[in-house]
Amino acid sequence: MTCYINTMVRAKGSTSVNHVFVQTGKDIILNLTEAEVARNSFFWLWQFNGNAIVACSPPSPPTVQETYTGRIEVLEKTYNVKLKNLHKSDSGIYTAKTAAPIEQKLNTTLQFKVNPVSPVELTINLTSNTSSSIFTVTCRAGNSSISSTLSCENQTCGESRGITTSGSSLHIYQLNESIICSHSNQVSFTKSVRD
Repeated sequence: MTCYINTMVRAKGSTSVNHVFVQTGKDIILNLTEAEVARNSFFWLWQFNGNAIVACSPPSPPTVQETYTGRIEVLEKTYNVKLKNLHKSDSGIYTAKTAAPIEQKLNTTLQFKVNPVSPVELTINLTSNTSSSIFTVTCRAGNSSISSTLSCENQTCGESRGITTSGSSLHIYQLNESIICSHSNQVSFTKSVRD
């Protein structure tokens, strides 16, 4: 299953949003710069859906919530956190805050993941006569499929087709003497080629 979902990162005081796509099973770094943390702050934390997942009160080492042990790495000498091996259940709102001397929301990341695309299956049926060839081409990936009829004369074929569903694209096209079926989304790409 492929999901079209993205990451939005909003910096302190900013209304602009940066979109980032992350594949399930991969890692992401939740960034926070020293410039965003007030100099007199002596306690900061990262929250997930309002619950603390990492708390830090220098010079003590960071405290990682038990359910995240082994999946969170606080990057040395920064306020950044690496969240490892993302799962769909990790989707939600991540917020960095200073909690002392005053509470201040510093950064929010709305985190979603995208699964890699499924492999493609390319099927070609050929009807040919002396002057031209007609190919019926079907490209399948998961529950999606597209078909196209390519009429080729002197090694030049017509038509290219594509569909987009749930954030992934499925395409059939001809390049030189090859017919190609490709399946892609924001984080992965796969194709099948027939000459």
